[in-house]
Amino acid sequence: MLNKSMKAALLLLISSTSVVGFPLVQIAEANPLQSYHAASNLPLNNFKSFIESFFSSYLHKPEPSEIYIDDGIQSIYHLNETTDENFESWIDDQYELSFSRILENIGGVGTNLQNVSDGAVIASPSKSNPNYFYQWVRDAAITVNSIVEYLNDNIEDLESSYSKKLFFAIESYIANNHKLQRLDNKSGTWESLDSLGEPKFMPDTTTFDEHWGRPQRDGPGLRVITMINYLNFLKNNDLDVLYPNLIHNASFVYNEILKPDLTYVINKWDKDGFDLWEEIDSIHLFTSLTMLKSLKMGIKLSEAFKDYEFNLRLRTSFTALRLYILLDSGFKVPNIPFLIETPSLVAEAKRCGLDIASILASLRAHDLDDPTDIIDIPFSVDDSSVLSTLAALVTDMKYRYPINHADGTFNKGFAIGRYPEDLYDGLGISEGNPWFIATATSSELLFKLVYYLYYHNKDLVITNDQFSFYSNFISLDPNTKSEKVILPFGSDAFVDTTLSLMKYADAFLEVIQEHVDADGHMSEQFNKYTGYMEGAEDLTWSYGSFWSAVRWRKRAQWEIDHNV
Repeated sequence: MLNKSMKAALLLLISSTSVVGFPLVQIAEANPLQSYHAASNLPLNNFKSFIESFFSSYLHKPEPSEIYIDDGIQSIYHLNETTDENFESWIDDQYELSFSRILENIGGVGTNLQNVSDGAVIASPSKSNPNYFYQWVRDAAITVNSIVEYLNDNIEDLESSYSKKLFFAIESYIANNHKLQRLDNKSGTWESLDSLGEPKFMPDTTTFDEHWGRPQRDGPGLRVITMINYLNFLKNNDLDVLYPNLIHNASFVYNEILKPDLTYVINKWDKDGFDLWEEIDSIHLFTSLTMLKSLKMGIKLSEAFKDYEFNLRLRTSFTALRLYILLDSGFKVPNIPFLIETPSLVAEAKRCGLDIASILASLRAHDLDDPTDIIDIPFSVDDSSVLSTLAALVTDMKYRYPINHADGTFNKGFAIGRYPEDLYDGLGISEGNPWFIATATSSELLFKLVYYLYYHNKDLVITNDQFSFYSNFISLDPNTKSEKVILPFGSDAFVDTTLSLMKYADAFLEVIQEHVDADGHMSEQFNKYTGYMEGAEDLTWSYGSFWSAVRWRKRAQWEIDHNV
């Protein structure tokens, strides 16, 4: 364990070297970091020297030798020589259909919704067995972020009536959340900001007053990510808000909506809350990592608004939360290769810690077009522990779910569920099933990994702790396991391996193709014995997860086509 002096030193180093770091004097004077510096019993001038010594003494590891492989590497993943035209046609159709069904579940945009406020995103139109006819803060933020991404992908069409409908969906969502924030509810009052931890509301923007797992602390951070992405989109395209009667202007959004949410993150990042599955009251990786991303985005936006005092509070919290994630949280421990979503459950021997939520956290917390995210925010798509999480989920669930038993090879796509110990069947407690969200998320991770490597012209580096993952795709000499294997960007070995990753990602989409119905409907789950859909029908997040995976498939393929 690190003592207080060591933590103080490491805290300063992280702050001073991070992209969002700030001067040493400010760190020493800023609460609560002042106590860390004082605890070190070192003069400020000697503080940095101590840190360097600290790293040298406690964290230095000898660098492994490097082996470069340009060609001659053998892919052990089956690559079809021809493209499956039926699969490609289905991908395109389901991609469009999924986005249209997302819009159908948004008030003021969907054509079959009644008593739903404009901008309210319902989780599902299902009103019984189960009733998901509510607006969840988390689901809504993730959903609307997809609409922002759609506009970003179609900037040549911003004047169309269809784009205007999307602008209305986003800005009415922002206006609706301005109202939701200010509703006193079972999580607390607006005056204390505890109300922002409320997870869900009625479709007509009134409070949900029944018993529930509350508070859930990921909502404000996810809302910040989505809204700042939208403000950035407007700025990058020299646009003002299109519906000022709803949200006035960017300054209004920043001061009246984003600052309260960011203040909540500042105040609550180290407090227990329920996880994204609404089951466990603890500290969770998904919540912590998305909070960290929101703080980083808030730092940059507060600078643009010259809100320097608040900016310092954001920086202080960012540094403290980042240190916590890296050192104290238990999200990554030496003897477990995968990420641990909820460490307290592992400590209490209630679960193994494996959860698709950890991969969701990585995907939602990293902007792959921004290289600083890879530095500032842990567990990006190329991180060995993230890839090991996918590998561990596949290893578990290819045997756990009978519909996966037909082919036991790793490089076939498998139906993936939330976590091994899951008992929720979509209506009650019996046996957990595969989820469309989880299966699509597995695919998206791989597409994003390929995109990241090509977009940033990165060599594919296979370290010791990534060996087991990549050895499922390419033939690697076991004698090189202790070495660092490097496939240079653009080399035959690099291209063959990334194409194998693309095929593996497609295999998860093929699983989804097998289990949607003839009209492309997606529920929450599909039965692990029969494969038929179960749980809430037309789940918004299911459609959004599939749409996002295919979006990154298109982006990754574009990079391949323009680099190979």
